[in-house]
Amino acid sequence: MVWYRLCAAALAGALLAPLPARAATYTMDEAVRQALESNPGVESSRQSVDAAESGRKAARSSFGPSVSSTYSYTRYNEDRPSRHEHNAYAWSVGASQPLFTGFNLLNTYQKAALQKDNQVLQLDNTRLNIVAQVQAQFLAYLKAQENIRSTERSLERARAQLALARASYNVGARPRLDVLQAELDVTRTEATLIQNENARDIYRAQLNTLLNLPVDAPTDYVGDLQTVPFDLGLEECLELAFRQRPDLLMAQKSVEIAEKDLGITRSSFYPKLSAAFNWSTSGSRADAAGSRYSPTGYSEWQAGLTATWDLFTSGKRWFNTKQATSQIAALEAQLQAAFNDSAYEVKSYLLNAQDAKRMIAVAERSVASAQESYNDAKMRYELQLGTNLDLLTAQSDLATAELSLISAKTDYLTALSRLYVAIGEIHPGLDRQGEPAVRPASAD
Repeated sequence: MVWYRLCAAALAGALLAPLPARAATYTMDEAVRQALESNPGVESSRQSVDAAESGRKAARSSFGPSVSSTYSYTRYNEDRPSRHEHNAYAWSVGASQPLFTGFNLLNTYQKAALQKDNQVLQLDNTRLNIVAQVQAQFLAYLKAQENIRSTERSLERARAQLALARASYNVGARPRLDVLQAELDVTRTEATLIQNENARDIYRAQLNTLLNLPVDAPTDYVGDLQTVPFDLGLEECLELAFRQRPDLLMAQKSVEIAEKDLGITRSSFYPKLSAAFNWSTSGSRADAAGSRYSPTGYSEWQAGLTATWDLFTSGKRWFNTKQATSQIAALEAQLQAAFNDSAYEVKSYLLNAQDAKRMIAVAERSVASAQESYNDAKMRYELQLGTNLDLLTAQSDLATAELSLISAKTDYLTALSRLYVAIGEIHPGLDRQGEPAVRPASAD
């Protein structure tokens, strides 16, 4: 009976034990969209947009009237006839409306609206940067995976060569040097495999961080290094970059904001006009409705216009205006520099993509030649016609050719990712022809 209970308890524990967490699988498209939704940097930029929108609304409210109210109580040490009693209550309500501020309010509101637009563009720029980081790490992860597969094939060939060398040595057909060289080749390949596996794990951790997942989350990033077409020329890329890159649009907004700052500065040269209305009442009771000394006439109202004009400020306004004008000129120069830098980036990334695509064709021919050379060297070694050094060299050349092809494919896709960022477009899967670009926040 005791044995039966122990077995039942063990079976129940096994059934109730939590299952191991299943690894979440992400393609590049899914990883990019997840990062755009969950990355803290993107969320921070979204909150900054909300803050800027509140600032715009606050600036807009300055055009309207403001109303204030004051209520006070005073206790006097003695009752003075015809002046006040021991207790004195007062209540007043005032309203004011700016009529003309030298265009200060208008420029301030327009500046706040531009700042809000600038924050939306900053959100787009943050999204672009996050996409670039995710795609770069994703491609590096895929490259590490392909390197692991290639190294595993190399290790399989190296172990087969070691077994062949040992068999030939055991029958006296080959010297022990062949065995030692084959063993050295196996250990070197195993070390390379360990390095590639470590690199893959590092890239996985980085991707988890970008997707706002726990750094050790069981995730699997899947895909291949298949090349995708890109048929835009330099002129088309430059036109897209100048029209939709958020950093260039932000630089343009900075110039516009500086122009509004100049308008705010110039408003100090104009007179200011405002209207005001005030109503007040006083008394010896809490309702402030008169006292025994003032049973009537205890309330009054006032309405009026106020005009102010600073006629001389010892040159302060003139120098502030000159400073604002110089600031506009500086920002315009920075804007031109930004356009020049963006043109260089587009040109360089386009050339990198074109160069990497040509290198893919070269690397594919190299792999085919290296595979044929390895097959020939292996056959010659088995027939006792070739040396162990020839076989090891051919094996090393094949491994190098495979890694070069993997690097060329990765370089092409990485250059393509950077080129999309340079022209201000987000393509989660890097396929411009097969998928529409993600809509920027500034387009909403």
